Amino acid sequence: MNGMIVVSSPQQDIWAVAPQGRIDSAAARSVEDALNGLLDEGRSRIIVDFADVSYMASAGLRVLILSLRRARKLGGDVHLAAVTPEVREVLNMAGLNTLFTFQPSVGAAVRSLQSHGA
Repeated sequence: MNGMIVVSSPQQDIWAVAPQGRIDSAAARSVEDALNGLLDEGRSRIIVDFADVSYMASAGLRVLILSLRRARKLGGDVHLAAVTPEVREVLNMAGLNTLFTFQPSVGAAVRSLQSHGA
């Protein structure tokens, strides 16, 4: 990965994880650590902001699926925001487009999580 992972809280009780660059096998571990850190603290309403992600390997798909399962067990959800066309294609090919809620921006994902009471 050629960038860092930014974790922020755009709204109370909603957390955003924003990886940057390429999510290859090594970078997927960093994303997993960031998501697990939130989930371990009971923070289960999460947005993954893909605005600055150009590529995602299968290891990244695994991280998303595991995080989604954990979040839902805690009564929350994981929404995906600003997914680039390249990453969207990978998610669609893996069939994850039916598991996740996609939003055009972090703001839209915040509103979606708020309206669903997740």
